Amino acid sequence: MPHLKRELGLRDLILFNVAAVVSTRWIATAAHAGPGTLVLWAFAAVFFLVPIALTATGLAARYPEEGGIYVWTREAFGTGHGFACAWFYYLSNLFWVPSLLVASAGMIAYAFSEKSVRYFENPLVLVPVTLFLLALVIASNYVGLRVAKWVDNCGGLGAYLIWFALVASAAGFLLTHHSVTQFDLRPRLDWDKVNFWSQMAFGMTGLELSPILGGEIRNPRRTILRASWISAFLVTLFYMSGTAAILVLRSPDHVSPVVGLAEASRDAARTLGWNWVPLLVAFSILFSVGGQLGTYIGASARLPFVLGIEKLLPAPFARLHPRYGTPSVSILALGIGSAILLVISQLGETVRAAYQIMIDMSVITLFIPFLYLFAAGWKFGLRWPAASGFTVALVAIGFSFVPTADMKSVWLFEAKLVGGCLLLSAMAWAVYRRCRRPA
Repeated sequence: MPHLKRELGLRDLILFNVAAVVSTRWIATAAHAGPGTLVLWAFAAVFFLVPIALTATGLAARYPEEGGIYVWTREAFGTGHGFACAWFYYLSNLFWVPSLLVASAGMIAYAFSEKSVRYFENPLVLVPVTLFLLALVIASNYVGLRVAKWVDNCGGLGAYLIWFALVASAAGFLLTHHSVTQFDLRPRLDWDKVNFWSQMAFGMTGLELSPILGGEIRNPRRTILRASWISAFLVTLFYMSGTAAILVLRSPDHVSPVVGLAEASRDAARTLGWNWVPLLVAFSILFSVGGQLGTYIGASARLPFVLGIEKLLPAPFARLHPRYGTPSVSILALGIGSAILLVISQLGETVRAAYQIMIDMSVITLFIPFLYLFAAGWKFGLRWPAASGFTVALVAIGFSFVPTADMKSVWLFEAKLVGGCLLLSAMAWAVYRRCRRPA
């Protein structure tokens, strides 16, 4: 395998994990679903985040080389299944990246000014702004982890600046007012919101990313283990306390699933006179989003690189950039594909409906590799975490096919999801057969 520099230490990996797992949009979505989601966050941490940490660190100790989830699946079930796992994991980013950009643009715009929200609803403004941010993140990864790791580090720090602003605002509000929300922690079964349960599990993914960079981590066995457990604690703290803080400031029915975080920050500015809160939140969201994009784009781009080396993808994917030493073809392919899908997603749908379809495709295509991850864990003796994680991933896929109230046509929604999954499966089979065919 071509030589990759070991750029990442423990601090880098903790911030990398936090930037990868923590997504600021999920706390607003959770707050919109009600205070019962605090219990669901705890369940998601115990039955999914912890199993991911146990399974990923266990498999990384067994196979610490570059490629992570692909290598584990290949060793457990053979090359064909390994290819399918890597294929879906890489392509899940094509849907996830645009959805993150759309949500983040709305949050940042609202945090700066309520009047700017109308621009967020206009694709002619939304698309160029989000494409520019995507280009910056792609460029940082193109030149290598020596630069990209600082983007990722800023992403982790940005997430906790948001956490500080929210928790401080909620504490200040409680000292002068009563909580806007009555905290009834019993989860309520609402069929219109059941789709969100899969998104809670999705919000716990990301600890499997760092082992993909195993060839670029110093002392990978020890570092991945320590970083995963520290990060798991920080992630759980962020989601539970962040969701509670928004609910202190706003009632669930008045929390937007897309811009609810920014709404809460503006509430703090109005009621407490803390005008610095929306500005801090806006800039921190920008850093957080950049870091999260950087972690997923940078790590998942290593999968086609490994597949190219094993002659499962065309040869250009196996080449490192002559100057920067990065899998540049894979990084550019992901950036261009995400950009195209971002533009297409804004045609013929409202922003919120398009956003929901991208989220559901992200969940489905990401959780297929997680079924492989936990099945490999089961085969190699990690029975409890594998059984728990596999069950959650399977349920999350099922819930993703439940439409929300924002959908204009249920049948069109289902057709897009089912058709998209079948198309990606057919493409995977065709590419694998073509590349495996003897020359």
